[in-house]
Amino acid sequence: MTKRIFNDDQLREMGRRSLDCVLEQIDAGNTDEAKRLAQRMYNEFVAMHDLYRDWITGTLSEVGKRYGDVALEEVMSAGIDSWWTPMAHKINESDDFTRKVKMFVAGLRGHLQPMEVREDDEKIEIRMMPCGSGGRQIAAGKYEGPNGFLKVATPQRMTYGRPNVPVYCTHEIAMERLDAIRDGHPFVITEPAAELGRDYCVLKIYKDPKDIPAHYYERLGLTKPADDA
Repeated sequence: MTKRIFNDDQLREMGRRSLDCVLEQIDAGNTDEAKRLAQRMYNEFVAMHDLYRDWITGTLSEVGKRYGDVALEEVMSAGIDSWWTPMAHKINESDDFTRKVKMFVAGLRGHLQPMEVREDDEKIEIRMMPCGSGGRQIAAGKYEGPNGFLKVATPQRMTYGRPNVPVYCTHEIAMERLDAIRDGHPFVITEPAAELGRDYCVLKIYKDPKDIPAHYYERLGLTKPADDA
């Protein structure tokens, strides 16, 4: 019989949530240990975040490679609809613009990267510094080499009219288009970085949808509603 490797206390400790361990150390006044565990928890979360990010990117890459851009856009839109539409409904349950912005930004914090949030007279602007998903993928070289993820080569609607756009980044257009078709306008608009993965994309939430410029509808293959023009 193989000798036992772990004792009961070690097994129980491995099974505990990192959050519970952090809170326990805070309550005990062990600041340094709480900080160490908080960093461990961050490392655990970002590893799982990146695993799922790369998993969906690998799946989308295979769809695009095997079945082409039309099928890729259809699958992307259906996938985005499955999670973004219920989330958008929840956000739109309130007429409180402040609450809507806070809810959306709370979701972005799940990417575990710092953000810069600005406000002017007509909109809120959010810069993820860096982008916790697509931007970090690009910077890590995930789209390079023979086994790299797919870049959508042909300029088209889902690539902002640009060539060679990383497949993960094409989900933003799908979100905007679903919103515009369902609600008459997109909730959030992405202004893609001049150089994806190096510069910062900007997310824009307009206080009054009537102020959304027409060209943001046109790149979706849509026309700005006449009442908003």
